[in-house]
Amino acid sequence: MPRLARNKLEGKELFHVMVQGIKKEKIFFEEREKYEYIKLLNKYTKEYDVNIVSYCIMDNHSHTLIHTKNIQELTKYMHKLNTSYAIYYNKNKSRVGYVYRDRFKAQVIEDEKHLYNCILYIHNNPVKAEICKQAGEYKYSSYKKFLKNENSKMLTSIFKSKKEYIIAHSKTNILTNDFIEVEEDKEKEIVDYIQNYLNINKIDKKDLYINKEMLIPIVLELYNIYKLSNRQLEKYLYVSREKIRKILNKLE
Repeated sequence: MPRLARNKLEGKELFHVMVQGIKKEKIFFEEREKYEYIKLLNKYTKEYDVNIVSYCIMDNHSHTLIHTKNIQELTKYMHKLNTSYAIYYNKNKSRVGYVYRDRFKAQVIEDEKHLYNCILYIHNNPVKAEICKQAGEYKYSSYKKFLKNENSKMLTSIFKSKKEYIIAHSKTNILTNDFIEVEEDKEKEIVDYIQNYLNINKIDKKDLYINKEMLIPIVLELYNIYKLSNRQLEKYLYVSREKIRKILNKLE
């Protein structure tokens, strides 16, 4: 089942769905494996009441934007898709056992702006991973499908024109924290954010233990930007949860 309460899904029709390989391992090693997943992705839409808006298949995970009026259909569709690929993958690799870390994660798309940014986020996954410089260079996403004539109506219903669609993908100000991310990607982003803060302010991490004035800004920034819990803040900053709790209590 998706990690989202059913009462939050009522009346919603667009879902950002992510699956990841077990133990964060690669499950799409070869080109043929990525194309097989894309083939299955499209194949099972004929059996269930779902439509694929956009997708991107990476090495150890995939992102898909799905339209459906029925959450049960989404669950059945994802089960069929992932089971079929797991059978193919295990046979292809002469292995047995689980393929996915979880069944899948699903996130409701709340409004038009969220939809717009979700498409950009999905297509820019390989750019963020530094696999390519532009979204259009990546072969295993739906980026180019939007530019084909048969998809022009969908494109102009979300973007004003093909030109705007192309320009939008070249921007770097997409709010990635609004979307489901692969765990290691988010972790690296947080670690880099902390290191950048330390570098800019010319302080050492150990200074955060003893200097409350230095600690407060980074705690508040991480809390507001990444919505980290006290336990997570303790993990990344190596500062006691009690200190963090006192800082965050002042926000209330």
